[in-house]
Amino acid sequence: MQITWKQFERYWYIFSLGVTIASLPFSKLGLSIGQMMMAGGWIVERYDAGKLRSSLAGRSTLKKVLRILPLSVYLLFESIVKGFKQFSRNKPAMLFSSILLMHCIGLFFTTDFDYAIKDIRTKFPIFLLPLVLSTSRAFDKKTFYRFMMLFVLAVLIRSVWNTWMIATHHFIDIRDVSRNVSHIIFSLLLSLSIFTLLFFLFKRNLFHSWQKGIMLLCLVWFLVYIIKSQSITGLSITLITLFVMVSILIFKTKNRYLKATFILIILFVPLSLFFSLRSIIRDYYHVNPVDFTKLEKTTTRGNPYIHNIHATQTENGNYLWIYIQWDEMRSAWNKRSRIPFDSLNLKSAPVAFTVVRYLTSLGWRKDADAIEKLKPDDINAIEKGVANQIFLRDFGVRGRIYEFLWGFDNYRETGNPTGSTLMQRLEFWKASIGIIQENWLTGVGTGDMNIAFRDQYEKMHTKLSPDQRWRSHNQFLSIFIGFGIAGLLWFLLSLFYPPVMLHRLDDYFFLVFLIISVSSMFTGDTIESQTGVSFFAIFYTLFLFARKEKDTLLT
Repeated sequence: MQITWKQFERYWYIFSLGVTIASLPFSKLGLSIGQMMMAGGWIVERYDAGKLRSSLAGRSTLKKVLRILPLSVYLLFESIVKGFKQFSRNKPAMLFSSILLMHCIGLFFTTDFDYAIKDIRTKFPIFLLPLVLSTSRAFDKKTFYRFMMLFVLAVLIRSVWNTWMIATHHFIDIRDVSRNVSHIIFSLLLSLSIFTLLFFLFKRNLFHSWQKGIMLLCLVWFLVYIIKSQSITGLSITLITLFVMVSILIFKTKNRYLKATFILIILFVPLSLFFSLRSIIRDYYHVNPVDFTKLEKTTTRGNPYIHNIHATQTENGNYLWIYIQWDEMRSAWNKRSRIPFDSLNLKSAPVAFTVVRYLTSLGWRKDADAIEKLKPDDINAIEKGVANQIFLRDFGVRGRIYEFLWGFDNYRETGNPTGSTLMQRLEFWKASIGIIQENWLTGVGTGDMNIAFRDQYEKMHTKLSPDQRWRSHNQFLSIFIGFGIAGLLWFLLSLFYPPVMLHRLDDYFFLVFLIISVSSMFTGDTIESQTGVSFFAIFYTLFLFARKEKDTLLT
């Protein structure tokens, strides 16, 4: 009976961790349930039921009833203390989990306790998961590989679902297809899945040929999905990770042919990207020549065109502000769309401006004839805020690069970064640096981040739209703002020193994860959301504290 119960405890632990991992691409509720199951199992595993039975044995029914509740509570407390004693002996795990302690200390410097408590609750997995995984029996390679295959399967299912959403246009912005999971966090899950599959494909005698064939198809699918979903973050982080891993392999391998292959890869990929990017930028800045002295003055319906020949903005090489007939466009558009011409689209941008950009991207004039030629899909796209037909019809990330370039040019002319992901990030970082300069020693505290940014944007007289005045989008800047220079150093120590202590920097899975997560922190607040902090805590802890053996790069 004791063996059976121990087996149940182990199966419960494995099942609850599986629920947590499988929920990453899908459900915040699933993440919460999985982690609560893990915490409950962790307590039960250390609960001394034998002591309870022996204490009640031989006593009358009344005495049993009177003793069972207080004794159960005492044993419950004892099991928790026993678990914490185990945890205190694992210094690397305690160091990593001290990131949450830093947030608790930050309460002394905060005024907004409601947000501070919410932030600590969000980051609780950074403490809970090291506590549970580092004090439980470590997994053998077979079990660990099954967890990773479960993770890949969950990401695969979610990517297929997202593809259906993209194909059927069930979104306003393509970055919204992941819905309850941030598209940035999902791109990190994709990148980790890609490198997991690469490991399994190159690992000898681990899987049958037909299984590796399926994995190869999944790998190709993930790469296609990253491109199709226009995930610049996912593509960039995957390439950065590949570059770093191949660079390490070049130095570690003694096989000359393998070394030559890796060198070719590390040269070919950046050169290909450079020439592709240069071609896209050239296409974007190419301008179709126009003889401004021969512009037609009226539409086919006899109404006068407006030609602003001094405006240099273009869309797909076509001048934006020539051949404009506002009244015709307004009348024709209002007959075809449920959203009025002089209102805002679903992205909160002016419909009129979106219509002008979209028609220009097609190379058409901006009049009633052009509006009437638009297909229903075009109307629907404009209503959703799509301003260039390339964003709909071009396969790959070209549309996102065009979007970045448009935002850059618009920022140079107007000084307003709203609507451009890249320019907005620069404004976030500018605000972050301003806050740091005034609070570099202690930071603003755990809960006052939003207040600090609100005040800083006002001080900067930013042109950012009020609903776009977000936080730093850089995890290191966020930590610096919240906890000062000491907090930043503490965070870096907690992040990088545990693998040094455990000699795990040469472990394939941990190294890949570390590159992916750290890269993401330069352009995003990776651990500021429930899904992000769960991704960070689950895999950091699983790879570092919950495995019997590591997987080195060349074995």
